[in-house]
Amino acid sequence: MRALALALLVGCAPPADEPLPLGSDAASCGSCHEDHFDQWEGSPHANASRSPILAALLPEVEAEWGALARDTCEGCHAPAHDPGDDGIGCVSCHAATGNHEERDGALVVDPSAGIAGPFADAAPSPAHRTRSGAFLASPSLCGTCHELTGPNLVNEPTLTEYRASPAAAEGRTCASCHLPADGERLLSSDASAPRATRSHRFVGFDPPWGAPEDVAAAAAERTRRLLAEALELRVERAEGGVTVTVANVGAGHSVPTGATFLRELWVDVELDGAVIAERVLELGDQPMHGERPVALLTQADHVTGGSLEAGGSRSVFVPAEGPVEVVLRGRAIRGAVLDALDLRALEPQIPTHEVHRVSGAPTP
Repeated sequence: MRALALALLVGCAPPADEPLPLGSDAASCGSCHEDHFDQWEGSPHANASRSPILAALLPEVEAEWGALARDTCEGCHAPAHDPGDDGIGCVSCHAATGNHEERDGALVVDPSAGIAGPFADAAPSPAHRTRSGAFLASPSLCGTCHELTGPNLVNEPTLTEYRASPAAAEGRTCASCHLPADGERLLSSDASAPRATRSHRFVGFDPPWGAPEDVAAAAAERTRRLLAEALELRVERAEGGVTVTVANVGAGHSVPTGATFLRELWVDVELDGAVIAERVLELGDQPMHGERPVALLTQADHVTGGSLEAGGSRSVFVPAEGPVEVVLRGRAIRGAVLDALDLRALEPQIPTHEVHRVSGAPTP
């Protein structure tokens, strides 16, 4: 384990003249914060620049939209706030002091200001300067990278969606769902008292690419639970069939959000274990070229929106006979995207989540 090896070499040394004497890359942080480092190491943030989907998309982006567009993508996925981190490391959040704008990765990161924690009474550390950071717990921090206005057809208004959501009105934040409470424990090897912690796995839709089978299965279950808490599936009897409703009851943004052209959620209707009505309702954006659906944004001239807004619902009537089961499923990456990028070999790493299954029967 890199963090443990580094801890044995350098320990948690007292501060020197420099603000972060152990360094500001994630492995250095992990020498004292092993639990959080281990969680982060398998997270989408740690692997933001290593995604095989991103690697395949970048040449497409550069070919169709130019080198500046590619640089824009890499600016968020590989911001290099510390050159030792491939993706989004500890200092990207804990040393962030604000933003130039609440969009497009315009984050201000300054390790010399000290490392921020979410507590009003920041505990001193022998390893580095500490401070209380209200910005760390603010949706404005997350929104700096999760509110995108380009390049070209890229439009990811997740922060805007959040601010219009019931979750925002209730005081829930991004961390409420994506960094859930993780009990109390010592936050570092030099801590004197346990504190409340949050998981640094940053649960979302993307799978942990290349992870061992047990790690991938655990991540898939976290994703399924997140989707299940966000979405409700209702089935009502109707004459000659059933009315199926999907409602966004829990997410603080549209579902899906972010790279919506990659994602897919859909409803199937089954009878005796066989699908009798496929994809009767679908959630997700569809890139279009004229009137023709295409797989990638780089192939499109516009996008048809299809995400379900926070607090919203969508219904469809499905003709059916006999007792049916209605199933809400989801996948992080559409099959059409894999085909367009020649990445079908990745399919075993992309689970199909069975989010909800509800029984229903038509009215005779």
